[in-house]
Amino acid sequence: MALSKKDFEGKKLNADNFTLADFQDFESDDLFEVSEYFYKLIEDAFKKKYMIYGQPFMSSPKTEIDVFDWNTNSIRKFLNFCSYNYLGFSYHPEVMKAVQAAVEEYGTGAVSAPLLSGYSGLLRQLEEEIAQLKGKEMAIVFPTGYGTNIGVLSAILRPGDVAVLDIVSHASIYDGVQLGGADIKVFAHNNPNHLEKVLKNVKTKRVMVCIEGVYSMDGDLANLPELIPICKRYGAKILVDEAHATLIFGEKGGGVAEHFGLEDEVDIAIGTFSKAFGAIGGFVAGKKELMTYLRMTARAYVFSCAMAPHTAAGILKVLEIYKKDKSLRDQLWENIHYIHDKLQEAGLDIADTKSQVVPVIAGNDLRLREISKRIQERGLYTGVVTYPAVSKNKTRLRLSISAKHTKEQMDECVRIISEVFESMKD
Repeated sequence: MALSKKDFEGKKLNADNFTLADFQDFESDDLFEVSEYFYKLIEDAFKKKYMIYGQPFMSSPKTEIDVFDWNTNSIRKFLNFCSYNYLGFSYHPEVMKAVQAAVEEYGTGAVSAPLLSGYSGLLRQLEEEIAQLKGKEMAIVFPTGYGTNIGVLSAILRPGDVAVLDIVSHASIYDGVQLGGADIKVFAHNNPNHLEKVLKNVKTKRVMVCIEGVYSMDGDLANLPELIPICKRYGAKILVDEAHATLIFGEKGGGVAEHFGLEDEVDIAIGTFSKAFGAIGGFVAGKKELMTYLRMTARAYVFSCAMAPHTAAGILKVLEIYKKDKSLRDQLWENIHYIHDKLQEAGLDIADTKSQVVPVIAGNDLRLREISKRIQERGLYTGVVTYPAVSKNKTRLRLSISAKHTKEQMDECVRIISEVFESMKD
């Protein structure tokens, strides 16, 4: 039931009784009234030391970081298991030198849309490299990963079309489909039988199935060997978002589709530069005809400023290093196996993760708030994922594992989480 002003009249708002989602359908004739009560929610969360979001980083996103802690009003050192810096490239010396050199040559930004004067030679080179990495004819680089899904899906889909999404697909996929006006159908996570049931009941031939390579909240892999043949059987187009999989999976680093030898079966390959590349931006790759169409029609591309040349230079240097030496990826996989084993030995629920994205299931929202407060007090910084990003009783800590984490740091991470979970049994 939707909240309204009458639910709060004469009462002190208690953050323990609400989630962020409770305010999404707030009923009022005043557009801004919801913000007054939401602000009170955040105020109470600060008082109870639950407000651990948006704390300013005061150092680079290495495995140990300096953060301005809202709760102590001071800069504190933390173990960092939150950043997506899977291979440590954001502070790699050669990458930083390439970025600095590009700033000297090109300045600090593209300062124009890519179809006007924002399309640098470095950006063109990056698109060619990404097309090669993904095994596709052409690629387009967007300013952000979120904007890539928004732009691609809203350009292709229209009212009357159907998009069939894995139910735990990223918000940007849902938002892109909604922006295009297509009908959304969902299938049970990674379930080929349910996907087939959904596709059987679709009445149009204009169908797109959207899947993630590595799922961003669970860390498991898309069941592409079973899902793709079903899509083909029903003539559905296939989009795979490899945001968390690029450079991690596949011999070349192309992602989970390459890992399974199915990259040629994927119609649209999506990715981001904000994860293993250690930068910012997104990309789409596919047939040259489709990419040419998207370059001129995807509004999130056409009406956004282009990626800064120095960002492209840094990503190009990452690809150059990666092609010659995959030792960072090898170290990452050693770390992944190590921490998976340690967390499971400690009796913690890490779901079905098969990757560097490691959920630690906490339970309900209120329990997670207390857990997150206690781990931060002990100097551990992780992702904290609440409802509605995940289901109400599956809220979680989300650990992001890096090649740069030491065994000692991973042991300390497991120790802190185990200690806090044990303390919550009282």
